[in-house]
Amino acid sequence: MPELFIERQSHDGRGIARQKGKTTFVEGALTGETVQARITRKQRRFEEAVCEQVISPSPYRIVPPCEYYDKCGGCSLQHLALEQQRQVKEDALTDQLQRFGKISDIPLQDALVDEAWGYRRKARMGVKWNRQGRLLIGFREKGSPHLTAVEHCAVLDSDLSALIPSLYLLIPELESRKTIGHLELALGDEGCALVVRHLKTLSHRDRTLWLQWAEKHNVHLYFQPEGPASLTEADQSEAHRLHYQLQGLELAFLPNDFVQVNAAVNQKMVQQALDWLSPEQEDRVLDLFAGFGNFSLPLAKKAAHVTGIEGEQALVQRAKDNATANGINNADFYQADLSQSFADLAWTQARYNLVVLDPPRTGAQNICQQIERFNAEKILYVSCNPSTLARDSEILVQKGYRLARAGIMDMFPQTTHVESMALFVRG
Repeated sequence: MPELFIERQSHDGRGIARQKGKTTFVEGALTGETVQARITRKQRRFEEAVCEQVISPSPYRIVPPCEYYDKCGGCSLQHLALEQQRQVKEDALTDQLQRFGKISDIPLQDALVDEAWGYRRKARMGVKWNRQGRLLIGFREKGSPHLTAVEHCAVLDSDLSALIPSLYLLIPELESRKTIGHLELALGDEGCALVVRHLKTLSHRDRTLWLQWAEKHNVHLYFQPEGPASLTEADQSEAHRLHYQLQGLELAFLPNDFVQVNAAVNQKMVQQALDWLSPEQEDRVLDLFAGFGNFSLPLAKKAAHVTGIEGEQALVQRAKDNATANGINNADFYQADLSQSFADLAWTQARYNLVVLDPPRTGAQNICQQIERFNAEKILYVSCNPSTLARDSEILVQKGYRLARAGIMDMFPQTTHVESMALFVRG
């Protein structure tokens, strides 16, 4: 096995070494370390490898506290001290903005951070049986479609993690035990919810066993036999819905809705958005990729009007319901595919002082290319992918905006996921 010196960290957390003119990406290696690595993939210009032995360790290397870390693909940075994890993420953001956004001076702000463990309020867990007949409940292995069985998870909220052992007891008793595809755990302020994704119709006996389990553990139970639209509450005699408090509002959501999984950082993120945008009573706000109102409704409390646009009709309805439930009458929500042309839609004819972009990993290129139609003074871009943020930043600068602030939000400690916020100001 080759002995490699790690020069720096890649954006996905791997160590980068160079030998004989070729770059090697080493899983599990840290900047400044000398390691022995096993080559797993060879290409003409680069190689991929796995660290087998650390000869000279980094001062930032720590012992991962999770017993499943070596196999489970849920986390990728537990072996790196927390402050250095955040430095890697800040470096990724600034590097992408400079190299691909072509912005030389990055006005970097302090990172938004909170607890490093027990932060996830949502998780999707696979359910499988291995060849030996052992039940596996867990997450995909690193670099593999196979499942790592876990009985607890250190990054899950403790209330959700505590449910896992009881699922190992329940599922073997079910007639449908071999046709449970996955389980989706979610947490609101008032308690836990579980979505059971089943591939065949559940028998009356199995439904009863699930309901008894849910009652015992105080869990709101849902069944989902097909796509998201097939989600039904198991006990329809009392409709429960998850919710959380935010800026004096109560936002309701369903367990299969997209929701920011880190509740504490989400609170800080929305507050920072309000601080950076500084909405005033006469401002009109356009919130693109609005979801069920996580940014729209707090902004509506301060601005003259908010228009929220979302791709999923179910979330549009959820946002409308949340506005009504909170007595907000200055926010409207519409469905639109923001990856397609939207020039003829009525809401595009208005002018907005402030625009919020919170796109998926693919970014908001289509919108940024048409951004001048809104004549906005400020654009707040919330990103889950620094490379598409950088690409879109270059477009915004070409359209006459300058980057006024940028910073990471450590939404996913122990992983390489980089969430960030950037403020662009016209002129």
